[in-house]
Amino acid sequence: MTRNTIVTRLNVIRTRMIKVDIVNEVSRVAEITKVKAELAVDAVFEAMRHSMQRGERIELRGFGVFQVKPRKRGIGRNPRTGKEVRIPPGRTIRFKPGKELQNIG
Repeated sequence: MTRNTIVTRLNVIRTRMIKVDIVNEVSRVAEITKVKAELAVDAVFEAMRHSMQRGERIELRGFGVFQVKPRKRGIGRNPRTGKEVRIPPGRTIRFKPGKELQNIG
């Protein structure tokens, strides 16, 4: 493996975080096994999912707010054919970062 490959891999790790990275960080900080950390992370995500399915707002002080908002019906276009396509009304999830998270730059 060349030095450039290692640097490239490190840059990829620094530019995104996936679930396994969260599990590893929880395991390290809480000094628990990765299995227990994964159970904890899964429990948090599952609780958030169920809450949003019920339309509830999730407020995490210092981090931000997840909110389910209604989405209006609309008309879009099929990019291949240019034909109009009806978009049904639905719900979407919005995230608004908290003040501390907005000022990380």
